[in-house]
Amino acid sequence: MKKITFVLSEQRLHEQLSITALSASLKGAGHKTSLVFLQNNPLNKNKILKALKEEKPDFIAFSFMSWAKKHYVDLGYYIKQHLDIPIIIGGPAATFDPDLSNLKDNPFDAVCIGEGDLSVVDFVNGYKHGKNLAPLRNFVIRDEKGGQLRGGLINLVDPLDKLPFPDREIIYNKDNFLRNSKIKMFISGRGCPYQCTYCFNHKYNAMYNGKGRIIRHKSVDYFLEEILQTKKNYHLEGIIFEDDIFIIDKAWLEEFAVKYPMKLGLPYMCYVRPNLVNRDIARLLKLSGCHSVRVAIECGNEPLRNKILKRNLSDKQILKSCQMLHDENLKVGTINILGLPTETIDNMKETLRINRVCKPDHVSANLFIPLPGVELTFLAIQKGLLDEKFTSSKSTHHVSEMKYPEEVKRFLYPFKALFPIMVQKPHLMKICATLLMRLPKIILKVIDSGYRLYSNARFYPPAHFNISDKLRALRRYLALIAE
Repeated sequence: MKKITFVLSEQRLHEQLSITALSASLKGAGHKTSLVFLQNNPLNKNKILKALKEEKPDFIAFSFMSWAKKHYVDLGYYIKQHLDIPIIIGGPAATFDPDLSNLKDNPFDAVCIGEGDLSVVDFVNGYKHGKNLAPLRNFVIRDEKGGQLRGGLINLVDPLDKLPFPDREIIYNKDNFLRNSKIKMFISGRGCPYQCTYCFNHKYNAMYNGKGRIIRHKSVDYFLEEILQTKKNYHLEGIIFEDDIFIIDKAWLEEFAVKYPMKLGLPYMCYVRPNLVNRDIARLLKLSGCHSVRVAIECGNEPLRNKILKRNLSDKQILKSCQMLHDENLKVGTINILGLPTETIDNMKETLRINRVCKPDHVSANLFIPLPGVELTFLAIQKGLLDEKFTSSKSTHHVSEMKYPEEVKRFLYPFKALFPIMVQKPHLMKICATLLMRLPKIILKVIDSGYRLYSNARFYPPAHFNISDKLRALRRYLALIAE
């Protein structure tokens, strides 16, 4: 039996489901897991080190997104200065960032490539620190001579029912905020078949070609039991289904729409894709107890949306899907990306216009984040908008690294900060265009964050929060936006 200690040194408003899934698989195989949880703060390195010494793990594990890469690389080097314990990493960043999978240039001992539920158990069972002679499946590991070995990919997990329920205890025992939150996240399936160039899924699908079904769902009964057990053990009044596309399997949704209201009946939020929404799907969502739906528009210019982003969505499909969801009295939220490679100021204004026609109850406007390994990032490099050394461990994977024309750079953040207000309060359009766009960035950030908080509270599944709950949520939210 081995002990694996996950390190999470960033604030979150929701559970990191990857850790709960991996911990469950490891525990199911007879190993021990634990979590060191501290906020993302350089002063916490000593506290993390002290906690790791107390835990005495056989392995240390990080699972992080690209934007947190530099923090975890620095933390890895710091730990290695004091402890000779193997550090393993996983997640999309680890899978697609060549700087992370090249073990000569970072402090990590092993990198999990792709799905880790089954392979992490094989790894823990077979890894010999400093004495590896053979590759391990789904892993890049250091060999005994200081080089590295890459194992082949195993097939995707199928059916998902053979996996244990996620180990929420590992998170909730260390984070009372998430434990006591009345809105929790679940995921019913895995996989997305689309080729959107800003997302890692197109690379993931190519990597796993011939390795099993990309689209997989937990059976409805299994999934409902997972939620019921969570509800039995923790506070639960509302749910966010974090699937890339919750409605992708109509037959599954039909069964879910019958059983979910009878066994749970909690209001939920989910994500949909406009081309998959029709009258039947909208009706099933309403019948099942859906409260709010998020629709990804991303870009208002149709040629850019389809030729550059490869969304293959017409304006008509987007507008029609939002209208059908509105017709079922579902709250509709839109998701947008601003600052896309080759996008002009006029293109961004087109995104504003189509959002206004959709009449959303919630608007999300995000700045383009260039992710390593994806097609849109390569386009940005090709167009001279991003440095070729983007994958360097010093990269922040942030919009600040984009080399926009000066007029776009000046326009971008004010427009992003005011975008939701300009969509939902069109009478403020002239004021925003002439006055608010000129405000200092710190004031724009306060407006952006404040309106987002107000809008989220009205859009998320309804749950009863007392004053103490609201204050805890506000503190967590303010800590996040301050980072």
